[in-house]
Amino acid sequence: MSSQKRLDYAFAVGRVRALEVHLIARAVFVEAAEGKSLAAAMKVLMDAGKFQEERVEFQDAQDLDGYLETERSGVLTDVAALFREDVFMRIIRERHRPRDLWSLARDLDYPFVRDYVRHLLDLSNLKLFLRSRYLERPVEKLEPVLLSGGFVEAQKFSRYYDLPFTEVSELLHATPYREVWDRAVDTLLEKDSFSDLERGIEDFMMKRLRRARQIVFGPEPVFAFALARLKELELVRLIGVGKLLQIPTGVLHSRISETYA
Repeated sequence: MSSQKRLDYAFAVGRVRALEVHLIARAVFVEAAEGKSLAAAMKVLMDAGKFQEERVEFQDAQDLDGYLETERSGVLTDVAALFREDVFMRIIRERHRPRDLWSLARDLDYPFVRDYVRHLLDLSNLKLFLRSRYLERPVEKLEPVLLSGGFVEAQKFSRYYDLPFTEVSELLHATPYREVWDRAVDTLLEKDSFSDLERGIEDFMMKRLRRARQIVFGPEPVFAFALARLKELELVRLIGVGKLLQIPTGVLHSRISETYA
């Protein structure tokens, strides 16, 4: 890509660099999870971050969700104005529905974003694979839902399907996903839970996003900031709903993923 094309993002990058300093660190979410009440937890988060409207009192989950939806809409509106190509916003909006992401990212001239999508597709396949194995579904049920475009050929998950988990781990040794897999399997076998799979995927993707800090000009820092801020709002909801439902602090701690800050 031309240097001029990257320089066109000079203002946008400067804008998100100024906003990045307000992103909330994971340690703050851990502190908020230890709050004695919802109001106490929200005060910790509101003091640490930057919100359109600072609030600590919420009547119920619906009230909290309405507040966070306003924040999400604000983020999407702000970053949409900074991008020079609509495809980045389409990827951001569709990130939780990855089936069509590769068709959006395949021809991008920005390897950072393209690779982010490919990792997301691989990890979606890994999740489909492990859940199908857990539910003892036949491989024929898995094959039609596997996603193409990742770094790992989708058909490999079909070929691995009947192998012991330890052998699958060895086959994943050449990929960056072995640690995610091993932790997920250990937790599944010990606790009958997919919590470490979900957390591992979130941590992996956030660590990839952080690499945008090293990019001086271009859409990548804007892309990474948008996803980081949206994940931050998801964590605010996790803490808020956790407090409303009186979920034990230790459980909340285990679900707080890595952050951009």
